[in-house]
Amino acid sequence: MSIPEVISVARAKARFSEMVREAKQGKVFEVINRSEPVAIVISVEAYKALLESIEDLEDVVAVLQGELEDKGAPSIPWDEVKARYWAEHPEAAEGV
Repeated sequence: MSIPEVISVARAKARFSEMVREAKQGKVFEVINRSEPVAIVISVEAYKALLESIEDLEDVVAVLQGELEDKGAPSIPWDEVKARYWAEHPEAAEGV
């Protein structure tokens, strides 16, 4: 996927048909409103590919969780994992 072109809501309204055509060809747009990102415009194919990647990752996580459970390893809730990470790496939160 390409680096998104940042475009204002007003400009996106004015050239929506062109954006849709370009998105269909693989271009990505990040739509902003007052410097705040509010939407991403991508092709349906790119969107479906992202969903498929997410499903694949969820399957991998499920398999790994099953393997850990089979070995008797304790399960840690995701929120706790994130909290531990942010506590140990506060500098990583700066870009979020």
